[in-house]
Amino acid sequence: MKILLADDEAAARYGMSRALQGAGREILEASDGNEALEIIREKAPDLVFLDLNMPKCDGLTVLANLREKPDALMPEIIVLTANDSISLAVDCIRRGATDFLTKPFDVDHLRVIVKRSEDRLRLQHQVDTLRQQLSESGGAFGSIRGSSRPMQRLFNKIDRSARTELPVLIRGESGTGKELIARELHQRSPRASKLFVAMNTAAVSENLVESELFGHVKGAFTGADRAREGVFRRADGGTLFLDEIGDMPASVQTRLLRVLQEGIVQPVGSEDGIRVNVRVISATHQDLEQAITDKVFRHDLYFRLKGIELTVPPLRERQEDILLLANSFLASDRAFSQCAVAALMAHRWPGNVRELQQMIASAAALGESEKITARDLGLAAALPSSTSRSWEPYLDLPLSEARDRVTEDFERASIGHALEKESGNISAAARRLGIHRQSLQQKLRQLGMTPKLGDE
Repeated sequence: MKILLADDEAAARYGMSRALQGAGREILEASDGNEALEIIREKAPDLVFLDLNMPKCDGLTVLANLREKPDALMPEIIVLTANDSISLAVDCIRRGATDFLTKPFDVDHLRVIVKRSEDRLRLQHQVDTLRQQLSESGGAFGSIRGSSRPMQRLFNKIDRSARTELPVLIRGESGTGKELIARELHQRSPRASKLFVAMNTAAVSENLVESELFGHVKGAFTGADRAREGVFRRADGGTLFLDEIGDMPASVQTRLLRVLQEGIVQPVGSEDGIRVNVRVISATHQDLEQAITDKVFRHDLYFRLKGIELTVPPLRERQEDILLLANSFLASDRAFSQCAVAALMAHRWPGNVRELQQMIASAAALGESEKITARDLGLAAALPSSTSRSWEPYLDLPLSEARDRVTEDFERASIGHALEKESGNISAAARRLGIHRQSLQQKLRQLGMTPKLGDE
């Protein structure tokens, strides 16, 4: 991490440098604004402590010179000054500063700021690495596919969660792929060489759930003609995935909680406990908080299972992934017609990825032509006649180019609407859009748009 200390007082730079020295940090120094600008342009520091009152070129001028810098390359800037004026602080933030500190400041506060910045950079590096991996693998993250922002965020959490021993609770609607995520967590964990054992607690009758979970000894109940080890013992050393945990009978929840707390399994019909070492991943589509309120799910079990919580977005919230997934489910010698693409994008997907996969498999098996049509998918009746026409300009483009074109056209329309509503006032339009004025100005330049009226 590169940290620039831009202050005309040598003693101040020395004190900050001593306080912020650390492994993996490079401290850069500038004694005036011009030198600070030169270092920022040549060495691209990640964090800048910028004194406002400097010779040759003051801090506000430095900020003004950096306004044209692309957001992705803009360093985090903390302004330092002896002036505690609120209006000055607001002006600095408007010009691109991240924070504002008044001299004299607490050295520990500086250390907290640097630690926060390091954490942000580390997270950004992980996200960038995942994006690169997804780009190189065609959107594949192990056995999961997705290039949308919600899925990229989820992949980052999976990657970080896999390295821990904490239990994981996966939440999401039916058909979103919760078991795939559980398997990916296992494959990326230190337990990958051991067994991954999955059990759907809703698929087992209530009188057999305890036996399936904890095992039983021979003769424990009628029909128990031989001993059974249960999924906890089978997964010893590895990972146990308990699907539909919200449907677990209340009588079993107490025993499960005890196993999670003590790491000891007691088979049905036995008085002896058996120690197990299992990482538990659970999943549900139910509202567990409401189940706790309704007294059908134990709150202490909920908190024991929820070491880390991952939420899988429904397919309707990751539309960029629909065609990516559809093509991955389709044989390489087949393709979708333009009408089929429009129908896929217009559908709401109540059954999520599972519904999409089954729909594609059925269409591929029954479709008679080389191209899969909306009728083959069973979506022709639900497709408005205007929908196909609205997507038509993009349908013959490569997916990545089509996505960029759709995004650009939407941004152009959204910005144009905001400017029209605000009579061309850029500041007001930026507030309406929920972005900074500088970001809107940069977007206007990128899109080649010029508002009819200024806001000066």
